[in-house]
Parts: sequence; structure tokens; C-alpha cells
Amino acid sequence: MNRVFTIAREDARRAFRSRLVWGAIGLLAVMFLPSTGSSATPDVHPILEYLLLLPIELMTFSLVVVAAVGYSAVVDERVTGTLRFVLGLPATRRDLVLGKLLSRVGIAVTALGVILVIANVLVYRGYGSPYLFPFWVMGGWMLAYVVVWSLVTIGYSAAFDSPYRTLGALVVTHIVFSFNFGVWSVVIRPLFALLFTGSLNPPSYETLATAPLWLRVTERLNPLVDFWAAMRWSIESVGPGTPTGGPLPHVLGTLVFLSFGMLPFVLGIRRFERTDLGSEQSGFHTGDRLWRSLWSVRAAVGGSVSIPRAPRRSSRVWRLATADLRHTLQNWVVAGALVVTLLLAGPSLWSRIGTSSVFTNTEVLTRIHNPFTLPVVVLGIAVGHNAVVGERSSGTGRLLLAMPVTRRDLVRGKLLSRVGIVVATLLPLVLFAEALVVTRLGSPYPGALLAWAGWTLLYAITWTAVTVGFSAAVSSRYRSLAVISATFLSFGELWDSLVLPVVGFVVTGRFSVEEFAQAANPPMWFQYADHLSPFVALDTIREGLFEATGYGTQHTDLVVPLFSYSIVVLILFAGGIFVIGERRFDRSDLG
Repeated sequence: MNRVFTIAREDARRAFRSRLVWGAIGLLAVMFLPSTGSSATPDVHPILEYLLLLPIELMTFSLVVVAAVGYSAVVDERVTGTLRFVLGLPATRRDLVLGKLLSRVGIAVTALGVILVIANVLVYRGYGSPYLFPFWVMGGWMLAYVVVWSLVTIGYSAAFDSPYRTLGALVVTHIVFSFNFGVWSVVIRPLFALLFTGSLNPPSYETLATAPLWLRVTERLNPLVDFWAAMRWSIESVGPGTPTGGPLPHVLGTLVFLSFGMLPFVLGIRRFERTDLGSEQSGFHTGDRLWRSLWSVRAAVGGSVSIPRAPRRSSRVWRLATADLRHTLQNWVVAGALVVTLLLAGPSLWSRIGTSSVFTNTEVLTRIHNPFTLPVVVLGIAVGHNAVVGERSSGTGRLLLAMPVTRRDLVRGKLLSRVGIVVATLLPLVLFAEALVVTRLGSPYPGALLAWAGWTLLYAITWTAVTVGFSAAVSSRYRSLAVISATFLSFGELWDSLVLPVVGFVVTGRFSVEEFAQAANPPMWFQYADHLSPFVALDTIREGLFEATGYGTQHTDLVVPLFSYSIVVLILFAGGIFVIGERRFDRSDLG
């Protein structure tokens, strides 16, 4: 046990020096605390409702910290070649994994604990009472949630030989069991319905307690359902509210939730103990394949050496894009992102598109874009963040530039290939969604298709141009990811809570802009300042497209000056970032 603690202490010291770990902790604080403070008041939410809203956000945000802290904990030692050195010390492989688990759980729990303490202070300020007992019952469950997901993450890190495979397995696991993406309800639940009823349509129910026994058992196989039900029952038992049912189902559900963490961890240790570390190549096999593939790039870009005439720029860019496209599709990160995109969008489209007693057909059509928004962000980051900077970090950029291509040719070829991948991935999903519209709503609605599909592709192309531009502007993959994430947060999650108040202070002398945001007709300065965010501009463009094609609703509007202004903002945002990245790469020292 002393060996485990020694490994844990040393690993914790190294992990605390990681910018990725600190960035993830900062991201948790920035994304969670502003919205927590603004909604912590009885005028917005009763205390029980508020205590149940907090973990909804924390379940996603805390997982980012767990992933950043743990996904490379064990596998990184294999990739960097330090594992055999560590195991040369008086420690077994199991000691190593247990030490890694202890240190990474400590970091994640400490980070979440600090966030929960701050949130409890905000509860006291907003409600006049800290509600210590119910709040920390919720907090204890959230700490257990972090521990269980840390077990899953460290288990995957021990089982796989690549950090990207570890991260991919973690993302897929979360998507399958999460409430947010519909994979469980669209894929898993119908399979059990077919087994027990002979139909793919499971029966509907108001509460889980009123569902058929087989459906209750099926739902309880989802560890996140078990976690949520047990946490809610515990909060209602000690605080405001009345618990439903007895404790036995929640005790059994808690065992399922704990098993969800222990099973991958135990299997990961066993797989790691049986791994032949002598065959590890410290990650160089990827570079070898990359260098070999460059010869095909050279042939595609430069052609035969005996041809004296240099190809035209458009031809060079096109050939480079074609070669880069073939190479990129062999990348595990991109391949995993394609799978994640299908998992995120497909089940959600299946469950959203159809006749509804709540929404009219027009309202259903104007909501089809929602399942595409998160997959577009994930896919754009995956294909774009390493597009140009990857050539610099791997040392292949100079070889490519020794061929008859300029640096600008390289960046433009990368943009063309990455946009092609994104569009080619989304088009089958667009066709799938349109097929659902035709079969379930009874008409193709071509105007609506033009609006939502055109907007989706515009969003994807714009975001991919941004990620490729940042990839060209910086000198490392992690800086590229950091800048892309900061941009997404600044113009997305933090725009209303941090950026607009600063603009409001400059114009009115007050930081509060809630009265303008909630007004039916906000002042013009506020509207145009708000539309400086490209994401707000995209929303306005989408509403304008639906209005222009005749599928507007009471929630959409077309104001031509604001619509035109949004288009200009979007072009300047994406085009400006790409041009700046291209120029920075053109002037950078690749040596």
C-alpha cells in the first residue's frame, strides 16, 4: 500500500502541473458558477427545484474535468515510453493503476468540492439559508458521481494503448447512457420492448413506478437513471419535498451505478497486467505511417518529377486537399468523431421528427436543426483543430513545403478537405432527417428543407473554417484546442453573463442587461451588440431563412437590416480568423 501512495503522490504533483487539468477545472468554474449565482433565488426556482437543477449541469461539466484528469493517466506512460521505467521501480502494474486512480480521483474530487462550497455560498446568499443538509446530500452524490466516472476513465486508460481511443470510449459511453442524446430511449429501450412485447414501441408512462415491470428493470439497467433516482429520493428524504417509494429500489440502483464504475476499472487492470509492453513503440508507429503516406501526397501534389511545368494554384490546392482527405480519414480522432456525430444526431432526429400533440408540423420543422448543433461543434473541432498545426508538430510541414506548394496552398487545401469531410458526414444525416419528415409528416416540405439544411451546412462550414484558422495560427495542438474552446465559450455560454454586461456598462453605466434581454423590443444598440456574437447571428439567419421560405412561427422573425448585419458578422468572424491564421502560418518559423 505504501507503494500505491508513493505513486499517487508523485503522479498528483505531475498532474497539477498540467495546463490541461487546470484548464478543465477553470472551465468547470466558468461554465457552472455564473448561471448558478444568477438563478439562486426563490423568485426563479423553489429550493427543491434548484437543488435538482444543480446536478443536471454538474453531471456534464464535472465529466469534462474527470476526462481531462484521467483519460491519459495510464496510457500516456505507454505512449511516452516512461512506463517500463516506472515499472522498473519496486511496484507492480496494479500498484501503478491504483496509484493513478488515487491521485486523479483526489484531484477531481477536490476541484468539484471547491465548486460545491462556492455554490453553497451562493445558495445562502440567494435563499437566506444554506440548506446544508439537503445541499450536501446532493453534493455527496455528485462527489460519488465523479469517483465512479473516474473509475471508468482510469479503467479505459489502462485498457487501451492510445489516449484518443480512451477518450473516444469515454465519450461513447457517456452518449449511450446520458439523458441528453436519446441513444438509450431510441436504441436500447426498443430492443427490450421487442424482446418482451414483440413490438419496437415501448409503452408510455407518467412515472417510472407506473411502468410495466420489465420496463422498470430495463430503465434501471441504465446507471445514470439509477444515480438520478437515488439522488432525488435522498434529497427529498432529508429536505423539502416528499420521497416517492421505499429505499430498496434505490439501494439496488446504487449497486448498479457503483458496478458501472468498478467493471471497466477491474477489466482495465486485468488487460493492462496482460499487455506485452515490449511491443510498445512509444507512439512512433503513427509517425511512420504519416511519413509513408506523404509520398502519395507528393505524387498527388507535384506529379512526376520530369514535368517541368508547375501546376496552377487551384490545381495544387485541389490535389493537396484530395491527398489530405485520404490521410485524414485514416485518423482515429476523426473516425471517432464521425461515429460520435452519428450517435449524437441520429437517435435525436428519430425521436424529434414526427406528428406531435404539443407542436404543429411547422414547429417540428423549425426544430429539426437542434440535433445538429452539438455534433457540428464536436465534428468541427475534431477535424480542424490539428489540421495545420499537426504538420508543424510532426515535422512534416517542411517536407510538404519542399514540394511545389506554398504555405497558403497548404492551409487552403486543408480547409477544403476538412470542410469536405464535415459536409460529407452531415449530408447522410440530412437525407435521413428528410426521409423521416416525408414518412412521418406526409410531405417533403421543400422550403423548410432549404432553410434548416442550408443553415446546418452554413453553420458547419463556418465553424470548420474557424477551427482550421486557429490551427494555422498557433504552434501546438493544445493551444489550438484551448483557443477554440475559449472562443466557443466566450461567444456562446458566457456571452450573456460576461460580455454583454460589459457592453451594457459602456453604454448605460450599469452592468445589468436583463431588462433589455427580456424586453419585447430591446433598444437597437443592444440588438446590434448582441449580434456581434456569431452564434446569435446564426440564430437570426436561421429565423430569417424560415420566414423567407414561408415556415415562420410566432417565435421567428425577419428584420432585413438585422438579418444582413448578421451575415456580415458571420463572414467577418469566420473569414477574419481564417485569414489571420493563414497569414500567421505564412510568416511563422517552421524550424
